Amino acid sequence: MYVDAHCHLSDSRFQEHLDGVVNRAREAGIVFYMQGGVDEKEWRRQQLLRIPGLIKCFGLHPWAVDGADRDTCGQALVYLEQILPQAVALGETGLDKGPRMNPERFFLQEKMFRRQLQMAKEHRMPLVLHVVRAHGSVLNILREEGSSWSGMVHGFTATYEVARSYIDMGLAVSVGGAAGRKGYKKLKNALPRIPADQLLVESDAPDMAPDDFGRSLNEPSSIWIVARHIGQLTDRQPEEILAASRDNLARIFSLELDR
Repeated sequence: MYVDAHCHLSDSRFQEHLDGVVNRAREAGIVFYMQGGVDEKEWRRQQLLRIPGLIKCFGLHPWAVDGADRDTCGQALVYLEQILPQAVALGETGLDKGPRMNPERFFLQEKMFRRQLQMAKEHRMPLVLHVVRAHGSVLNILREEGSSWSGMVHGFTATYEVARSYIDMGLAVSVGGAAGRKGYKKLKNALPRIPADQLLVESDAPDMAPDDFGRSLNEPSSIWIVARHIGQLTDRQPEEILAASRDNLARIFSLELDR
C-alpha cells in the first residue's frame, strides 16, 4: 500500500471523473493521498471530499498571495488558523519567483510566508513548501524564523547542495514528474546523492506528469513512473522507492498508515 506524497484531488479538473482517478490509483496500490493546500476556496473543497486515505494540508499558496491584496490574504490566514487543527501540515506555503509572478508583489509573498511559518511554530505543525527560483530566499527566511523545521519541499528540482541545506534543517525533499521529463539535469544529478530516508515521491496531479504517463491530466498512479525513473538513476526498484516514501512520510508527518 503506497502514498502519493503530494497531489490536488480537490482540483476542479478532477470533478467529473474523480472516481476513476481514485480507482486507478487503488489498482496501482496507492491508497493514501497527501493534499496541497492552495487558498480558502480549495481548503473548503478539501473538507468536502469523501475519499478514504485523504491527508489534508492547508496553506496559502504563493500564487494565491500574488493574486490578492494584503487584506484578503490576512483574512485568509485568520480562517487558516481556525481550520489548521484539521490538517496534518501547513502548506503549501513558500516563495515563487517564476515568470508568471509579479516581482513587485514579492514583498507580500515574503510577509505571508513569514506569518505562516509563525503559525506553524505556534501549532507545532510540519510544513509543505512550494519553492520556485527562490531557494536562497526561502532558506534565509527559514534560518531567520527558526533553527529547525519538519516537513518537506514539494516538487523539488534543484541541486544536491540545495537539497542538503533543506535536509540539514529537518526538511525532506519530494520529487515528482520532473524525474521523468526531458531536461531537469540538476535534479537528476542530485537524486543519486539524496538519502533514501529523506526522499518522497509525489505526482502533483493534475499537473507535472512524467513525459511517458500517457494521459492528458496527471494522476496519483503516475508515481509508479516517477519511481521507475528515480530507480534508473539510483539503482533501486520502484517498489522499494515507493515503500520508503510511504515510511518516510509516516515518520515525518507523524501518520499511522496501515499497510
